[in-house]
Amino acid sequence: MRFSFLVFMTIILVSLFSMTIPFSFTESSKGIPRGVYGNGDDEGDDDGNQGRGGNEDGNQGRGGDGDEDDDEDERDSRSFRFNDDNRNLRRLLESLLLQERDNDDDDKQEIKVEPEPEPKTYEGYGLKDEDEKSNKDFNFAAAGDFGCSENARNTAENMEDKKPEVVLPLGDLSYQSTANCWFDVMAPLKGKLMITLGYHDVNDGKAKLDQYIKGFEIDKHYYSYDFNKVHFLVMASESKFQNGSEQFSFVKQDLEDASKNNDIDWIVVTIYRPLYTSPSKHTAEESMRDMYHPLFDKYGVDLVLQAHNHNYQRTYPLTYNPEESSNPVISSGFTTGYNSNNDGVIFATVGTGGESFYGLDGRAPFVATQIDRFGFLNLEVKNGNPHTTLTGTFYDNKGDEIRDYFTIKKEIK
Repeated sequence: MRFSFLVFMTIILVSLFSMTIPFSFTESSKGIPRGVYGNGDDEGDDDGNQGRGGNEDGNQGRGGDGDEDDDEDERDSRSFRFNDDNRNLRRLLESLLLQERDNDDDDKQEIKVEPEPEPKTYEGYGLKDEDEKSNKDFNFAAAGDFGCSENARNTAENMEDKKPEVVLPLGDLSYQSTANCWFDVMAPLKGKLMITLGYHDVNDGKAKLDQYIKGFEIDKHYYSYDFNKVHFLVMASESKFQNGSEQFSFVKQDLEDASKNNDIDWIVVTIYRPLYTSPSKHTAEESMRDMYHPLFDKYGVDLVLQAHNHNYQRTYPLTYNPEESSNPVISSGFTTGYNSNNDGVIFATVGTGGESFYGLDGRAPFVATQIDRFGFLNLEVKNGNPHTTLTGTFYDNKGDEIRDYFTIKKEIK
């Protein structure tokens, strides 16, 4: 219960009043309270002392002469007045407390639960198609597990500052019942986005999922597209992916075609659930790893971007280990510079878009670096002759500080 200032002051006044007005007691040291009297009908004793009643001379009290009785009557009168005043103050205090409680109950009854927001329709957020391949340099940015907090807004704003031509949201974009707030957060990057769908994007209701489908004009949860000399493959960890599924057939054929295309220098895969990870809240998706890492090796995938764990991790270049897939072969022990013609696949978890962090319980031996900072991974493609490079830089939202840096170099086809 909340006590008002008026109730508080009343309590103080009652306390002060109690301390300043003395209680009346009998003249004896027996501690019998005075002020409790009969109605004057009792008779006195043989010596003329009246008991609880009065005598024929009109002297009231327990006995004694008239002067003493007058003094006692005055004290008795004060005692009556105090008791009456005390009772009145107590009644006032109780009344105020009851009124305050009723006010609290009224306040509680006035609290209204806001209705769930209606899903809005968003259009034109997807990446615009290019008419022809370009050999120009460009950069693209990636992060997942956004939510709608101030951290997410900072990530989107810092991405925009780097002027990326492509932005890759890696799944779990909104944790609310609709995707309204996430679309609003990402509005400055409209027309550059190609999303990967995560658990909450797919499983939080059809209305929310439809927002993504319409906003990005995708008919399936997995798809691919080319931008300049880079081939992007978006996989769907929340859909069927086993051998024999439509997704498996699509991925296998798509990677084979991309590996044979002389206009493609880089193959980048995005997937929500991690295939490799240091110990954290979520473990690696072993069945997907066993199914798809061999394909990545076979068709020359350079980089896999993943999320789900709310932190940043980057592996060394890895090749699949059929004997023990959780212990992949580290192709190169260098921490920043790699040759993609000879090395394996780099897996980067970028679950740092804005949702609260998941702790890291140690570092897996195949992980080159890991941090728990909000931010994003910026990737810059530079085309040269005879080499082309892909440089990754993780930018911390605080002060635009660089937390990770690596470069992959390969010969042009």
